[in-house]
Amino acid sequence: MSDITVIVTEVINPAGILYLKDRGINVIELPPGSTEETLDGLIADADGLITRGSIAITRELMVSSPRLKVVGVHGIGCDHVDLAAAKELGIVVCNTPDAVTVTVAEMAMATTLALLRNVVSSDKAVRAGQWKRKYRDLIGVELASMKVGIIGMGRIGKATAVRMQAFGANISYWSRTRKPDLEKELEFKWMELDDLLKKSELISLHIPATPETRMIIDEGRIESMRDGVYIVNTARGKVIDEEALIKALQSGKVKAAALDVFEKEPLSTDSLLCSLDNVILTPHLSASNVAGMIRMAVQVAEGVLKTINGGEPDNPVV
Repeated sequence: MSDITVIVTEVINPAGILYLKDRGINVIELPPGSTEETLDGLIADADGLITRGSIAITRELMVSSPRLKVVGVHGIGCDHVDLAAAKELGIVVCNTPDAVTVTVAEMAMATTLALLRNVVSSDKAVRAGQWKRKYRDLIGVELASMKVGIIGMGRIGKATAVRMQAFGANISYWSRTRKPDLEKELEFKWMELDDLLKKSELISLHIPATPETRMIIDEGRIESMRDGVYIVNTARGKVIDEEALIKALQSGKVKAAALDVFEKEPLSTDSLLCSLDNVILTPHLSASNVAGMIRMAVQVAEGVLKTINGGEPDNPVV
Protein backbone atom coordinates (compact mmCIF):
# COMPACT_ATOMS: atom_id res chain seq x y z
CA MET A 1 0.00 0.00 0.00
CA SER A 2 1.27 3.46 -0.90
CA ASP A 3 2.07 5.92 1.85
CA ILE A 4 0.27 8.59 -0.21
CA THR A 5 -3.30 9.24 0.93
CA VAL A 6 -5.99 11.15 -0.95
CA ILE A 7 -9.34 11.87 0.69
CA VAL A 8 -12.38 12.19 -1.58
CA THR A 9 -14.95 14.25 0.32
CA GLU A 10 -17.98 13.55 -1.87
CA VAL A 11 -19.01 10.93 -4.40
CA ILE A 12 -17.24 11.19 -7.77
CA ASN A 13 -17.32 8.95 -10.81
CA PRO A 14 -15.49 5.66 -10.13
CA ALA A 15 -13.11 6.41 -13.01
CA GLY A 16 -11.33 8.98 -10.84
CA ILE A 17 -11.02 6.60 -7.89
CA LEU A 18 -9.74 3.86 -10.19
CA TYR A 19 -7.14 6.23 -11.68
CA LEU A 20 -5.65 6.78 -8.22
CA LYS A 21 -5.90 3.20 -7.00
CA ASP A 22 -4.29 1.86 -10.17
CA ARG A 23 -1.28 3.99 -9.27
CA GLY A 24 -1.07 2.64 -5.75
CA ILE A 25 -2.66 5.57 -3.96
CA ASN A 26 -4.52 5.00 -0.69
CA VAL A 27 -7.96 6.51 -1.33
CA ILE A 28 -10.36 7.33 1.50
CA GLU A 29 -13.91 7.99 0.28
CA LEU A 30 -16.09 9.82 2.79
CA PRO A 31 -19.67 8.52 3.00
CA PRO A 32 -22.54 10.67 1.68
CA GLY A 33 -23.65 13.30 4.16
CA SER A 34 -20.20 13.79 5.63
CA THR A 35 -19.39 17.13 7.25
CA GLU A 36 -16.36 19.23 8.12
CA GLU A 37 -16.20 17.32 11.39
CA THR A 38 -15.98 14.02 9.51
CA LEU A 39 -13.12 15.34 7.41
CA ASP A 40 -11.40 16.90 10.42
CA GLY A 41 -11.02 13.48 11.97
CA LEU A 42 -9.13 12.13 8.96
CA ILE A 43 -7.34 15.01 7.28
CA ALA A 44 -4.16 14.92 9.38
CA ASP A 45 -2.74 12.09 7.25
CA ALA A 46 -3.93 13.38 3.87
CA ASP A 47 -1.54 14.35 1.09
CA GLY A 48 -4.38 15.48 -1.14
CA LEU A 49 -8.09 16.24 -1.13
CA ILE A 50 -10.67 15.92 -3.87
CA THR A 51 -13.75 18.01 -3.14
CA ARG A 52 -17.01 18.89 -4.89
CA GLY A 53 -18.21 21.75 -2.73
CA SER A 54 -20.57 20.56 -0.01
CA ILE A 55 -17.80 20.62 2.61
CA ALA A 56 -16.01 23.92 3.15
CA ILE A 57 -12.24 23.55 2.99
CA THR A 58 -11.31 26.06 5.66
CA ARG A 59 -8.04 27.43 6.96
CA GLU A 60 -8.53 25.37 10.12
CA LEU A 61 -8.82 22.13 8.16
CA MET A 62 -5.75 22.90 6.06
CA VAL A 63 -3.66 23.89 9.07
CA SER A 64 -4.55 20.61 10.79
CA SER A 65 -3.03 18.63 7.91
CA PRO A 66 0.75 19.12 7.81
CA ARG A 67 1.09 16.71 4.87
CA LEU A 68 -1.54 18.36 2.70
CA LYS A 69 -0.09 19.47 -0.64
CA VAL A 70 -3.11 19.91 -2.88
CA VAL A 71 -6.86 20.45 -2.93
CA GLY A 72 -8.42 19.27 -6.18
CA VAL A 73 -11.80 20.77 -7.00
CA HIS A 74 -14.07 18.43 -8.96
CA GLY A 75 -15.59 21.16 -11.14
CA ILE A 76 -14.87 24.83 -11.68
CA GLY A 77 -16.10 26.91 -8.75
CA CYS A 78 -13.70 27.15 -5.82
CA ASP A 79 -15.78 29.37 -3.55
CA HIS A 80 -15.92 26.67 -0.87
CA VAL A 81 -12.12 26.66 -0.54
CA ASP A 82 -10.25 29.31 1.45
CA LEU A 83 -7.94 30.25 -1.41
CA ALA A 84 -6.08 32.92 0.55
CA ALA A 85 -5.25 30.41 3.27
CA ALA A 86 -4.18 27.80 0.73
CA LYS A 87 -1.82 30.26 -0.92
CA GLU A 88 -0.37 31.33 2.42
CA LEU A 89 0.15 27.71 3.48
CA GLY A 90 1.69 26.68 0.16
CA ILE A 91 -1.15 24.32 -0.70
CA VAL A 92 -1.97 24.06 -4.40
CA VAL A 93 -5.61 24.32 -5.46
CA CYS A 94 -6.54 23.01 -8.90
CA ASN A 95 -9.82 22.51 -10.73
CA THR A 96 -11.24 21.03 -13.93
CA PRO A 97 -12.51 23.91 -16.09
CA ASP A 98 -12.17 22.08 -19.40
CA ALA A 99 -14.06 18.99 -18.31
CA VAL A 100 -17.56 20.45 -18.30
CA THR A 101 -17.51 23.26 -20.85
CA VAL A 102 -19.83 21.44 -23.26
CA THR A 103 -21.83 19.89 -20.43
CA VAL A 104 -22.76 23.21 -18.81
CA ALA A 105 -23.27 24.99 -22.14
CA GLU A 106 -25.75 22.30 -23.18
CA MET A 107 -27.61 22.72 -19.89
CA ALA A 108 -27.78 26.47 -20.44
CA MET A 109 -29.22 25.81 -23.89
CA ALA A 110 -31.67 23.20 -22.62
CA THR A 111 -33.07 25.44 -19.90
CA THR A 112 -33.14 28.46 -22.21
CA LEU A 113 -35.24 26.64 -24.79
CA ALA A 114 -37.46 25.11 -22.10
CA LEU A 115 -38.00 28.59 -20.71
CA LEU A 116 -38.79 30.29 -24.00
CA ARG A 117 -41.14 27.53 -25.17
CA ASN A 118 -42.85 26.91 -21.80
CA VAL A 119 -41.89 23.24 -21.85
CA VAL A 120 -42.30 22.59 -18.13
CA SER A 121 -45.65 24.39 -17.88
CA SER A 122 -46.85 22.63 -21.03
CA ASP A 123 -46.02 19.24 -19.57
CA LYS A 124 -48.03 20.07 -16.45
CA ALA A 125 -50.92 21.37 -18.56
CA VAL A 126 -51.20 18.17 -20.59
CA ARG A 127 -51.13 16.03 -17.43
CA ALA A 128 -53.90 18.21 -15.96
CA GLY A 129 -56.11 17.97 -19.06
CA GLN A 130 -55.53 21.63 -19.98
CA TRP A 131 -54.74 21.09 -23.66
CA LYS A 132 -56.33 24.35 -24.80
CA ARG A 133 -53.83 26.41 -22.81
CA LYS A 134 -51.67 26.04 -25.93
CA TYR A 135 -53.72 28.88 -27.40
CA ARG A 136 -53.25 31.16 -24.40
CA ASP A 137 -50.46 31.31 -21.83
CA LEU A 138 -48.31 28.52 -23.28
CA ILE A 139 -47.43 30.38 -26.48
CA GLY A 140 -43.66 30.71 -26.60
CA VAL A 141 -41.07 32.94 -28.22
CA GLU A 142 -38.16 32.21 -30.55
CA LEU A 143 -34.50 32.36 -29.62
CA ALA A 144 -33.80 33.31 -33.23
CA SER A 145 -33.20 37.07 -33.57
CA MET A 146 -33.42 37.54 -29.80
CA LYS A 147 -30.98 40.00 -28.21
CA VAL A 148 -28.98 37.81 -25.83
CA GLY A 149 -26.61 39.20 -23.21
CA ILE A 150 -23.88 36.84 -22.04
CA ILE A 151 -22.33 37.79 -18.70
CA GLY A 152 -18.90 36.19 -18.55
CA MET A 153 -17.08 35.13 -21.73
CA GLY A 154 -14.90 32.35 -20.40
CA ARG A 155 -14.95 28.80 -21.73
CA ILE A 156 -18.58 28.14 -20.83
CA GLY A 157 -19.81 31.61 -21.74
CA LYS A 158 -18.24 31.29 -25.16
CA ALA A 159 -19.58 27.75 -25.71
CA THR A 160 -23.08 28.88 -24.75
CA ALA A 161 -22.90 31.99 -26.92
CA VAL A 162 -21.79 29.97 -29.95
CA ARG A 163 -24.72 27.61 -29.51
CA MET A 164 -27.22 30.43 -29.10
CA GLN A 165 -25.78 32.18 -32.12
CA ALA A 166 -26.33 28.99 -34.12
CA PHE A 167 -30.03 29.36 -33.30
CA GLY A 168 -29.95 32.86 -34.76
CA ALA A 169 -29.63 34.91 -31.58
CA ASN A 170 -27.80 38.23 -31.61
CA ILE A 171 -24.98 37.96 -29.07
CA SER A 172 -23.62 40.76 -26.93
CA TYR A 173 -21.46 40.18 -23.89
CA TRP A 174 -19.75 41.64 -20.87
CA SER A 175 -16.65 40.14 -19.34
CA ARG A 176 -13.95 41.45 -17.02
CA THR A 177 -11.55 40.86 -19.90
CA ARG A 178 -12.66 41.99 -23.32
CA LYS A 179 -12.23 39.42 -26.14
CA PRO A 180 -11.37 41.28 -29.38
CA ASP A 181 -10.55 38.04 -31.20
CA LEU A 182 -14.01 36.63 -30.48
CA GLU A 183 -15.63 39.89 -31.51
CA LYS A 184 -13.85 39.68 -34.85
CA GLU A 185 -14.19 35.94 -35.39
CA LEU A 186 -17.76 35.43 -34.18
CA GLU A 187 -19.16 38.98 -34.40
CA PHE A 188 -19.96 39.13 -30.70
CA LYS A 189 -20.51 42.68 -29.44
CA TRP A 190 -18.91 43.82 -26.19
CA MET A 191 -20.95 46.16 -23.99
CA GLU A 192 -20.58 47.73 -20.58
CA LEU A 193 -22.48 45.63 -18.05
CA ASP A 194 -25.19 48.17 -17.30
CA ASP A 195 -25.81 48.79 -21.01
CA LEU A 196 -25.96 45.06 -21.65
CA LEU A 197 -28.56 44.58 -18.94
CA LYS A 198 -30.73 47.40 -20.25
CA LYS A 199 -30.76 46.18 -23.85
CA SER A 200 -30.87 42.37 -23.60
CA GLU A 201 -34.06 40.36 -23.99
CA LEU A 202 -32.44 37.31 -22.43
CA ILE A 203 -29.52 37.29 -19.99
CA SER A 204 -27.36 34.21 -19.41
CA LEU A 205 -24.84 34.21 -16.56
CA HIS A 206 -21.44 32.52 -16.74
CA ILE A 207 -19.28 34.11 -14.05
CA PRO A 208 -17.67 32.67 -10.91
CA ALA A 209 -18.70 33.63 -7.40
CA THR A 210 -16.10 36.05 -6.05
CA PRO A 211 -16.30 39.02 -3.69
CA GLU A 212 -16.47 41.23 -6.80
CA THR A 213 -19.32 39.31 -8.43
CA ARG A 214 -21.43 38.66 -5.34
CA MET A 215 -24.95 39.93 -6.14
CA ILE A 216 -23.61 41.67 -9.23
CA ILE A 217 -27.21 41.35 -10.42
CA ASP A 218 -28.82 43.32 -7.62
CA GLU A 219 -32.20 45.01 -7.25
CA GLY A 220 -31.09 48.17 -9.01
CA ARG A 221 -29.70 46.32 -11.99
CA ILE A 222 -32.80 44.15 -12.25
CA GLU A 223 -34.92 47.30 -12.27
CA SER A 224 -32.79 48.66 -15.12
CA MET A 225 -33.53 45.66 -17.33
CA ARG A 226 -36.13 45.58 -20.08
CA ASP A 227 -39.63 44.71 -18.97
CA GLY A 228 -40.25 41.02 -19.64
CA VAL A 229 -36.59 39.99 -19.68
CA TYR A 230 -35.63 36.31 -19.35
CA ILE A 231 -32.79 35.26 -17.01
CA VAL A 232 -30.82 31.99 -17.11
CA ASN A 233 -28.28 31.19 -14.39
CA THR A 234 -26.07 28.11 -14.60
CA ALA A 235 -23.13 29.84 -12.90
CA ARG A 236 -23.40 30.51 -9.15
CA GLY A 237 -26.45 31.47 -7.11
CA LYS A 238 -24.67 34.19 -5.18
CA VAL A 239 -24.18 36.35 -8.28
CA ILE A 240 -27.91 37.26 -8.19
CA ASP A 241 -29.83 38.93 -5.38
CA GLU A 242 -32.37 36.13 -4.99
CA GLU A 243 -34.88 38.21 -3.03
CA ALA A 244 -34.84 40.94 -5.68
CA LEU A 245 -35.23 38.34 -8.42
CA ILE A 246 -38.25 36.82 -6.69
CA LYS A 247 -39.92 40.23 -6.50
CA ALA A 248 -39.21 40.82 -10.20
CA LEU A 249 -40.65 37.42 -11.14
CA GLN A 250 -43.76 38.15 -9.09
CA SER A 251 -44.27 41.56 -10.68
CA GLY A 252 -43.57 40.40 -14.24
CA LYS A 253 -40.53 42.65 -14.58
CA VAL A 254 -38.68 39.41 -15.23
CA LYS A 255 -40.88 37.32 -17.53
CA ALA A 256 -39.33 34.04 -16.46
CA ALA A 257 -36.10 32.56 -15.16
CA ALA A 258 -34.26 29.24 -15.30
CA LEU A 259 -32.10 28.68 -12.23
CA ASP A 260 -29.73 25.77 -11.68
CA VAL A 261 -27.94 27.47 -8.77
CA PHE A 262 -29.09 29.29 -5.66
CA GLU A 263 -27.81 31.54 -2.88
CA LYS A 264 -28.14 28.66 -0.43
CA GLU A 265 -28.07 25.03 -1.58
CA PRO A 266 -29.97 22.82 -1.43
CA LEU A 267 -32.87 25.18 -2.08
CA SER A 268 -35.43 25.01 0.70
CA THR A 269 -38.91 23.95 -0.35
CA ASP A 270 -40.08 26.94 1.69
CA SER A 271 -38.41 29.30 -0.80
CA LEU A 272 -40.86 31.53 -2.64
CA LEU A 273 -39.15 30.39 -5.84
CA CYS A 274 -40.87 27.03 -5.42
CA SER A 275 -44.29 28.70 -5.52
CA LEU A 276 -43.71 30.53 -8.81
CA ASP A 277 -44.88 29.10 -12.14
CA ASN A 278 -42.57 31.32 -14.21
CA VAL A 279 -39.32 29.82 -13.02
CA ILE A 280 -37.60 26.54 -13.88
CA LEU A 281 -35.64 25.10 -10.94
CA THR A 282 -32.99 22.41 -11.25
CA PRO A 283 -30.70 21.04 -8.48
CA HIS A 284 -27.29 22.37 -9.58
CA LEU A 285 -26.89 19.68 -12.20
CA SER A 286 -25.38 21.64 -15.09
CA ALA A 287 -22.19 19.60 -14.85
CA SER A 288 -24.02 16.33 -14.28
CA ASN A 289 -23.92 14.13 -17.31
CA VAL A 290 -22.06 10.88 -17.77
CA ALA A 291 -19.26 12.13 -20.01
CA GLY A 292 -18.70 15.29 -18.00
CA MET A 293 -18.60 13.44 -14.67
CA ILE A 294 -16.02 10.98 -16.00
CA ARG A 295 -13.84 13.79 -17.36
CA MET A 296 -14.02 15.75 -14.11
CA ALA A 297 -13.20 12.73 -11.96
CA VAL A 298 -10.19 11.69 -14.02
CA GLN A 299 -8.87 15.21 -14.55
CA VAL A 300 -9.06 16.13 -10.86
CA ALA A 301 -7.35 12.87 -9.93
CA GLU A 302 -4.61 13.59 -12.47
CA GLY A 303 -4.09 17.10 -11.13
CA VAL A 304 -3.93 15.96 -7.51
CA LEU A 305 -1.49 13.13 -8.19
CA LYS A 306 0.72 15.26 -10.41
CA THR A 307 1.00 17.86 -7.65
CA ILE A 308 1.74 15.31 -4.93
CA ASN A 309 4.52 13.92 -7.13
CA GLY A 310 6.13 17.35 -7.41
CA GLY A 311 4.68 18.49 -10.72
CA GLU A 312 2.29 21.28 -11.62
CA PRO A 313 -1.36 20.52 -12.36
CA ASP A 314 -2.82 21.51 -15.71
CA ASN A 315 -5.32 23.88 -14.10
CA PRO A 316 -3.86 25.55 -11.00
CA VAL A 317 -6.05 28.10 -9.23
CA VAL A 318 -3.50 29.05 -6.56
